[in-house]
Amino acid sequence: MISVIIPVYNLERYLCRCIDSVLCSSYTDFELILIDDGSTDASPQICEDYTERDSRVRLLRQENRGVSAARNRGLEVCQGEWIVFVDGDDSIAPEFLALIDQESRHDPDLMLFECALTEKDLVPRNQKESIRYGKEDKLTLVQSTLTLRQLREQGNVDFLSVWARAINRTAIEKYNLRFSEDLFCGEDAFFNIEYLLRAESCAYIPRAVYLYNIHRDSSSRRFNPRLPDNHELLLHKVKQALEEHGALPALALPYHTYALNMLTSLLFRCVFSPWNPASFREKREMCRRFRSNEIFRQAMRHNRQCSTWNQWGFLVLFRLRCYRSLSLICRILHLVWGRKGIC
Repeated sequence: MISVIIPVYNLERYLCRCIDSVLCSSYTDFELILIDDGSTDASPQICEDYTERDSRVRLLRQENRGVSAARNRGLEVCQGEWIVFVDGDDSIAPEFLALIDQESRHDPDLMLFECALTEKDLVPRNQKESIRYGKEDKLTLVQSTLTLRQLREQGNVDFLSVWARAINRTAIEKYNLRFSEDLFCGEDAFFNIEYLLRAESCAYIPRAVYLYNIHRDSSSRRFNPRLPDNHELLLHKVKQALEEHGALPALALPYHTYALNMLTSLLFRCVFSPWNPASFREKREMCRRFRSNEIFRQAMRHNRQCSTWNQWGFLVLFRLRCYRSLSLICRILHLVWGRKGIC
């Protein structure tokens, strides 16, 4: 059996499409666990309606504690051999769960699939063979998670989320892995890294099975003044996990890449965001804080090796304290990308 876990918080506009996509799966031996994380809209009633229609649907309720706590609640009660996480504003392909059942005969610890931006991409023109990775390849997979380097040309594995993948429940229970509830952003990537460091085998099935919905009210796209605290904690947790498994020496440059990507994101989405109400002096103090962070300081020494050319130039301006130039660049990019629906 496969356990599909969906955290739910104020998703009345998208929830029916998401649940229907799971219930319409060609593979039928699954349980669908809905965790209502203290919704204040019609989401709880929608969930109740589905539990009455289909015995495979279970509803759990909790006070609002965040997506990590909701997923952890699902992990505590799920009974399937395989675990799939779906966000309540996304949807899956009808064959997703069937592909998991098919690949499970090879007994991997993890299955990776691809994501799609449009429904037509969910049905690939050509069937592609799965690629298998052993214990000796785990650092390659962790490196891809840190650097976002795809496993094949034109691939679309989302390494930063737990979307489009199947996780072996036995491994989850063996190592008592859970999502970090003290993180509100990046908790998926940290969970993935912790799992990969312990995984013995992985199957990569280059099929687009997960359709994510990009919308402007997504929590990951809003300005959040707590982001610096979150990201600094996340960097520390990732480094600690790599050190505990003896992987940091081999993955030093990928980790620096991860840190530089995080620094770039903080400058763009937080410090110099057009929606940041802080004064320019306060923004300058935030930059000073990042400059004194030892992880960022070490990563900046490898900027040329670890960054794309445009990111390298962006961070050179940061190193030279050209904050007004950075502010102007970020404002322009937010304006242009906002019109295109990118941010």
